[in-house]
Amino acid sequence: MINFKKYKILLILIIASLTFSLVTLIRPMIKIVQANPVGWEWQNPLPQGNYLYAVWGSGPNNIFAVGAYGTILHYYNGSDGFKWYSMDSGTSNDFYSIWGSGPNNIFAVGYAGTIIHYDGNTWSSMYNDNRYYYLYSIWGSGPTDVFAVGFPGNSILYYNGTDWSSISISTTNLFLYSVWGSGPNDIFAVGESGTILHYNGTSWSSMDSGTTNYLRCVWGSCPNDVFAVGYAGTILHYNGTSWSSMDSGTTN
Repeated sequence: MINFKKYKILLILIIASLTFSLVTLIRPMIKIVQANPVGWEWQNPLPQGNYLYAVWGSGPNNIFAVGAYGTILHYYNGSDGFKWYSMDSGTSNDFYSIWGSGPNNIFAVGYAGTIIHYDGNTWSSMYNDNRYYYLYSIWGSGPTDVFAVGFPGNSILYYNGTDWSSISISTTNLFLYSVWGSGPNDIFAVGESGTILHYNGTSWSSMDSGTTNYLRCVWGSCPNDVFAVGYAGTILHYNGTSWSSMDSGTTN
């Protein structure tokens, strides 16, 4: 008769031996990676799993990240040293973008037209208008010249240092996902169906992007070197006169 108990014990010993060997083999590799970190590394600083959508900082030791359900994280030298700390935003609305003119003048924008402001100590509600379903991006040339875009795209919010007001845009009613400028008289906003708007210091006008793909972000190094990126691997470049397509090597 086969002694199943005997074979069961033998099988357990074999599995234990293999497990020990595998751990012994992998452990040195793990130590190497930890001891010699190169490039980017993952951090999960707080026990929260909310999406984080945007990051901005006034310097290497003063960084803010914003995201879903009113999440705001702040990296600075706090009570437990340099680490990420959770901040009270005063809302559960999602935040999609953050920008500041300095460490004591920071704005975060998001769902339901929500705009909050940080004065260096606390966040406070600044603007809330349900007519704006989403505010996706914020940028300013300075503390008294700030723009926020989103949906509906037929109006852009403007802050003059005292109040927020709405600027009517007759050329589009589509989603606007990103805003950036090289200065107060040279600002770009991009969005749905290849939409590109330009502000010359006086008025907003449409630009020919040459694409119908959604454009999700715009940024430049100067007025004659601006990039817009979006769906299907779209990369556009502006040379100060016109937009042209660049080969990204991907359709993703």
